[in-house]
Amino acid sequence: IYPVNPKYEEIEGIRCYPSVTKLPESADMAIIAVPASRVIEAVRECQVAGIPSMTIYTSGFAEMGGAGERLEAELKSIAEAEGTLVCGPNCQGVANLHDRMVANFSSTLSRDDITAGPIGFVSQSGLFAGIVAAECHQRGLGLGYLNSTGNECIVDFADMIAHMASDSRIRVVAGYLEGIRDGHKLRAALAIARKNQTPVIILKVGRSDESARAAASHTGSMTGSYEVYRAAFHQWGVIEANDVTELFDLIELFSLSPPASKGPRVGILTNSGGIGVFCADKVNELGLELPSLNPETSARILEKLPAFGSAQNPVDFTLQALSDAEAIGWHLKHMVSDPNVDVVLAFFGVQMLNVDALCAEIIKANKVNEKPIVVGWMLGDPSLPGQLRAEGIPCFNDPLRALKAIRALVAGPISMREEVLPSDVDSAVAMVAQAVHSGKFQLGEYDSKQVLSMLGIDVTRGRVVANSQHAVAAAEEVGYPVALKVESPDIGHKSEAGGVRLGLTTSTAVRSGFEEIQDSIRIFDPNALIDGIGVYEMVTDAIELIVGIKQDPVFGPVILLGSGGIMVEMLKDSVVRVAPITKSDAHTMITELKIFPLLGGERGYPKSDIDAVADILARLSNFSLATDLISELDINPLMVLPEGNGACAADALIVLQVEQEKFTTN
Repeated sequence: IYPVNPKYEEIEGIRCYPSVTKLPESADMAIIAVPASRVIEAVRECQVAGIPSMTIYTSGFAEMGGAGERLEAELKSIAEAEGTLVCGPNCQGVANLHDRMVANFSSTLSRDDITAGPIGFVSQSGLFAGIVAAECHQRGLGLGYLNSTGNECIVDFADMIAHMASDSRIRVVAGYLEGIRDGHKLRAALAIARKNQTPVIILKVGRSDESARAAASHTGSMTGSYEVYRAAFHQWGVIEANDVTELFDLIELFSLSPPASKGPRVGILTNSGGIGVFCADKVNELGLELPSLNPETSARILEKLPAFGSAQNPVDFTLQALSDAEAIGWHLKHMVSDPNVDVVLAFFGVQMLNVDALCAEIIKANKVNEKPIVVGWMLGDPSLPGQLRAEGIPCFNDPLRALKAIRALVAGPISMREEVLPSDVDSAVAMVAQAVHSGKFQLGEYDSKQVLSMLGIDVTRGRVVANSQHAVAAAEEVGYPVALKVESPDIGHKSEAGGVRLGLTTSTAVRSGFEEIQDSIRIFDPNALIDGIGVYEMVTDAIELIVGIKQDPVFGPVILLGSGGIMVEMLKDSVVRVAPITKSDAHTMITELKIFPLLGGERGYPKSDIDAVADILARLSNFSLATDLISELDINPLMVLPEGNGACAADALIVLQVEQEKFTTN
């Protein structure tokens, strides 16, 4: 360690140098804690001295806006020019406790009894990182890394996730996240974690508009849409904590490396019937299952159970058994061995007479097979959790917290395979590119449907005509009833402009409808360019959905699915995923819709062609990654027919990326 300060010759018994250029050797890292106005100068001096990385505590950069943003831009420029790694500015620093490198001013790290361990934590809040250090110490959990990212001028949240997940000494990586700038980079970091089987837990804040603004003023973070973050976490295998307590509980859980649960079936063993009933309620709410025990298991439990106990799941061994640790071990051993049980929650509600004996029995049962055991402990000897954690057994003082931990154990690995479905993506991309080149800002319904057809997506038959006579001919060609819709690059919402007529069944109705649309458009926008009026077949006896693509500023193309028709505003029923998605992912999206029971054939509806919807979603995913020229693609509605009959786009709109650039410029 080399202190550098021209005012001092010595600091706490260590020689102090007037400049980094006077050091006896080149340092590995510099900690910069000078006023913002002197940071650039200090960084340049460190670069001249050959120092490859720097941690900058100083605030007063992009989080301040204006001059601070310009100062940070200059810092970023000179760091990138020399390949200098910078943590910060505006950060609490970094710490690698395994290698005894602490460049972090958290007071908790100054304790003599801090020990290195299997937890890596990265935080976009310096104080929160300090809180994590204190909580881990209180729980007896060892930290390997404690890193604060600050403004992420160079090194960011994803870089630190990737680094920690690559360290074999780390069993779990966790983070406090306000927002990221590059979703693809986070995805790559999480892929490293999955490859190394390192769980990643994230507490995402900035979920509401108000908290997003607070995050922006904190570190200048772009939070983006929480709905999209949640989808990305689900797809990429992140375990999301919903509050601070759950974050700490999950860190503890995975730092102990319990075996993963092979399923959601929870066996509950408790000395309280009330706790058992409470847990049974919460099991269902959390998406877990409460199975019936194998008859042989119940019979063996009855051998050492008081007559007024219960040998059914949840097993109630009563208060009387608290004086008999061996009997509790007997019950636990047989529950863990039950083929109907995937994970066991053993919850004790009062003081145990012999804690050491009970711990010994739990530890012995934990070694019977590879099923996880989670322990709950209320009102008892505080030494029990420490004894169990030392043997890799998680322990919580609240049954709901214990069950949430079990839910995290049950979550299986996320499939990241990619499918390529047969479609003419190249032709579709070429058509979009030609539209952009010709100066168009969007494709109307007819052209949008042409693109969809190239992708292998069925659309309603029809064509665009210039007069009422041709409209009648087109109607007779596609078959009555028909819909008439205006085609205009200047009109985005055709219905609001009076540009739609539906359910026309005669040639007279088609002629009248054609003229009415022309009159309505002239009134709505006399200057609107009209390319013609589309005549399309009508699809009936179908459930309406909305599907599409949108560009997220952080994660890129996002695939959307929702209820369509009159249910849109009433149900607020939608699901999103970050591209790419597979057909399997798409099927999961469909099951998450509120109207899924109707699609599945309940309440008198015929079963819908769900596989056709999944196929369309996967095709849109492939297309979204093949071009960056689409700002938005909407199919509204997608008409989903009975099983075996497919689904088709009844209306479509593609908004081109140039429109976004136009609005940004203006």
